[in-house]
Amino acid sequence: MSENPNNTNFSLRKRINRIRNRFYARITEFKLVKTCLLLEIPGYLGLLLLGYIIAFFYGGTGSNPGEFYIWSNFISDLGGIHFTPAPYLYDIAAILGGGLMIPFSFYLEKLLVPLPQKPEEYNITTRLRYRIGSHAFLLSIIGNLGYIGIGIFSIDRDVMSLHLITGAMAFGGYAGAGWFFGLIILLYDTKIPKLLGLYGMVGPLTFIIATGAIFLLAPVLLPLFEWLVLFSILVWIILLAYVIISNEELHV
Repeated sequence: MSENPNNTNFSLRKRINRIRNRFYARITEFKLVKTCLLLEIPGYLGLLLLGYIIAFFYGGTGSNPGEFYIWSNFISDLGGIHFTPAPYLYDIAAILGGGLMIPFSFYLEKLLVPLPQKPEEYNITTRLRYRIGSHAFLLSIIGNLGYIGIGIFSIDRDVMSLHLITGAMAFGGYAGAGWFFGLIILLYDTKIPKLLGLYGMVGPLTFIIATGAIFLLAPVLLPLFEWLVLFSILVWIILLAYVIISNEELHV
């Protein structure tokens, strides 16, 4: 007697849903997210700083050995053998930075766009909040994957302009996610300071817009503004992570 195809499909869906639920429960577990953030901040920043110090003292170019400055070198130059003897440091930093941020992206969506568990909670999360949260989550994942891609497709391993594409994904994704997550913080009661939400909206995005203007008006300043975009994103992530880790009401 053959098995009913409908029963087979239902069983398969149940299995997939079970796996998906386990994955979501694990990746949004506060202990895991906290561990990733505590590894992310010193690990990524440490590798970035070490890579810059080595490039500053021992890197540069053939015509300007030992010269590496944020106002004359792009961030990606840290991953180029023509600019530093240790390009792998930034490659690892980018892959580590993007990878360890993935659980935080899932956690932020869970925290800022909570699913109602009881009938009286149905009015807490509006349809608008879901839509904003979906955009924020998608853009943050794009940013994470883009930053991982920067490490994989460094300027030494750039094929089909993938380094430029992943760089745009990283900066655009993080800035866009900051805007939408910041909007949720401003519009709703999230226990996160409204001022931080405002910075998430205007900080990184302002520097990206300014970088576009600099590209047209004063291209010589482009490297400096690229670094400023990175710093503005790091400030947003570090402050948000600190607020969430230090406030038990935000441990969900």
